[in-house]
Amino acid sequence: MPDFVVEVLSKKTQKTDRTTKKADYAAHGIPEYWIIDPEKERIEQYLLLNPTDKTYAEPSIYHLDEYLTSKVISGFTIRVKAVFDEEENVAALQGLMKT
Repeated sequence: MPDFVVEVLSKKTQKTDRTTKKADYAAHGIPEYWIIDPEKERIEQYLLLNPTDKTYAEPSIYHLDEYLTSKVISGFTIRVKAVFDEEENVAALQGLMKT
């Protein structure tokens, strides 16, 4: 079972990603779920606050100039802009490869 799942929204999948998949991931105990919204250029971070929880807490929402730190992947922090901007993405990947 994964500890972390990321979904990228599209017009076709956004309803399923926000309802069925989110509920399914929580019910199966996946502690961290990110929804990447390319249209709004933001990331929603959903967390199970306790291992026995079956629904996610209200999401934390991160925008382009903010940094997002995973709660389950030790040491993983990324600037949101790196997800949407190619130059920022390359710099982030280079930084990750150094560690």
